[in-house]
This record gives sequence, structure tokens and C-alpha cells, in this order.
Amino acid sequence: MKALQVFKGLADESRLQILALLKQKAHCVEDLAESLALAESTVSAHLKKLQAAGLVYNRKQQYYSVYYLKEEALQQKLDDLIPLAQAAPKDTHAILRDKVMKAYFRDGVCVRLPVQNKKRWIVYEEIIRLIEPGREYAEKELNAVITGIHQDYCLIRRELVEEGVLQRSDGIYRLVDRYWERPGFYQKIWLGEA
Repeated sequence: MKALQVFKGLADESRLQILALLKQKAHCVEDLAESLALAESTVSAHLKKLQAAGLVYNRKQQYYSVYYLKEEALQQKLDDLIPLAQAAPKDTHAILRDKVMKAYFRDGVCVRLPVQNKKRWIVYEEIIRLIEPGREYAEKELNAVITGIHQDYCLIRRELVEEGVLQRSDGIYRLVDRYWERPGFYQKIWLGEA
């Protein structure tokens, strides 16, 4: 029994009235139509939906189809009807990363910096991946690494220092060890803390 069909079957006043009548006793289409003041064709259409949902069944008795309520179907718990999640949905961060990579990158190069802070942090993460931990970079070397991703090395270098990702001393830059433990502005927005 499919949950969607059950819910659709129950989502109509006339079908609920049919179920109430069938709960009392079995009925043929003609009897149901008369009791509900509906056309026989309308009742037949409702019964088809209720059968598809697994809520009623019919048996032939001479010239008539007599409909019965499936009592066990109505006694199911909501938990039994709602299916378990098949696969975990993709992480929202991963979805956003995919969108940024498609919208802002061409052949591994960021063609323009996103204005939205969450999206900009994704670009910065791409740059951070290229910076070797423990290695010291002269400003020109760091600029070359940054321009491999985006041409505005001045802005990006400055923001990575402000973010606490890079440390600068006497014109030498290095990646801050475990920088993510003290998240800066962009990281807090990325993590939903700002």
C-alpha cells in the first residue's frame, strides 16, 4: 500500500462518507449513490481511488459489485504509512558549493568573486587548499598562488589575513595552524553562527 495513494484516497469528503458507510456494512454502487445523493459514475470513480489506495475491495454478487471496507487498512499507524528515508539528502553546504563552482568558476579559475559571503568563503577555501601548511610564502609567491584562482590577490590576501587563515610577519605569510578552531567572519557565516 502506497502512502501517497492512501492520503489521496482519504483527502475527499465524499470518499470519507463512503468509508463511513462501508464501515457499517458492505454496499453496492447503487446503494452508496442513493445514500450520498451522488451519481453512480461519481461513486464508481471514488471507489476506484479507494481501491487503488487499498482501503476497499469488491466482490461480484450476481449482477452487482459489492464493496467492503478493508478494516486492517484503516487500523494502520501513521508510522507504517510513511516510508523510511531512502538516502540522506545531499548536504546543503555541498549543494551550495556545487552551485558556486558552476556559476563562478571556469576551468578551475574564479571569473568573478561572489558578493554573498557564504559563496565567497567557498572561493577562499579553493585558494586555501593550494597553500601548504607549515610553508612560509614571500608576498610574491602567495600572490602567484592566489592568482591561480582569482586575479584580485590584494583583496583576497588581506581578507584571508583578517579572517585569521593567514598570518603575516615581515612580509612573510603562512597558513595559521588549525585556523578553523577560531573562525573568522566568513567562516562564522558559513557555519551559520553569524
